[in-house]
Amino acid sequence: MTAPRFLGAVCLVLIAACQPPGAGAPAATRPGPPERMFTLAKLVGSWRWMLRTAEAGTTRVEDEAWQFRPGATPTELVGRYVRTVEVHSDNRVPFACNQRPWYRQRAVFDVRVEITRTGFMIKETGYRAEPGPCDHGFRHAGEYSADLDGERLRLRWPGGTQTLLQVDAKVAELPEDPWPAKPSLYGPWRWDATSYDDDGNVRDETEWWEIIRRSETRLDATYRRRVTVRSPDGSKIACANASSWSYDDAYVLDGQREEEHWHFYERAADPGDHPCLRVTPHRALDEATAEQLGDAVLLEWRGKRKQILYRAASVAP
Repeated sequence: MTAPRFLGAVCLVLIAACQPPGAGAPAATRPGPPERMFTLAKLVGSWRWMLRTAEAGTTRVEDEAWQFRPGATPTELVGRYVRTVEVHSDNRVPFACNQRPWYRQRAVFDVRVEITRTGFMIKETGYRAEPGPCDHGFRHAGEYSADLDGERLRLRWPGGTQTLLQVDAKVAELPEDPWPAKPSLYGPWRWDATSYDDDGNVRDETEWWEIIRRSETRLDATYRRRVTVRSPDGSKIACANASSWSYDDAYVLDGQREEEHWHFYERAADPGDHPCLRVTPHRALDEATAEQLGDAVLLEWRGKRKQILYRAASVAP
């Protein structure tokens, strides 16, 4: 009675031996792709970083807006970030570079993101800086090691760290340069200055310019200057019998292109009138070379006197 059971067991063994490897057992799982393949996609979208510091009587605000999107291969992202730096004079003393109490520098960096064994590598592949009197335009292209922690992307480089915060995970076009490729010279401009005269009084000057195109190589311009002289301690100024006095001048100019520069010529003036000006009722006409750098016009008058005009609509934030 036991033989049939034995033969049946043998048959079961033989049948199992004849089956393909793995048949009758749970299927073996195939190794999944590295985890970095999934986390790379998590970098896609917008990121932001900001920093505010104070030093030597100035306040500095740095702002970076980053954007990543898929690259040419599955293991690569491309990106771009816009870096803006604004520096403000805490005591309102103008900076020498632009004769204003604040200035801004902006640059755009192209980047590439690659996978490494420990995280990611972000390399700057190119940059463009906004022209301006306070920016020499040169930047060092750098590279950063990075690791992802949720909605935080930590960047590291020799001597520094930085943490980007995620804004969204949308696939979007990379940002364009936030300044015009060829800003126009024509339109309204302005200039402000505060100084002390020989008598120790405060002298506030403002000029409103209007530059009009006549042709590719010729232009017309006008400007009105308002000057206010005031006593710093509120005492009376003898010629005005008051603690302050003002006058307005008006000028007409024309300009001629000289290669990459312009030459401005004052052709006529309408001087203001005030008892304090009776000693010098006339105005001497002047001329200047002019160079445009972004949203600034650098004038150098005879005698090496420098003046920097800025866009009339440009005011300090």
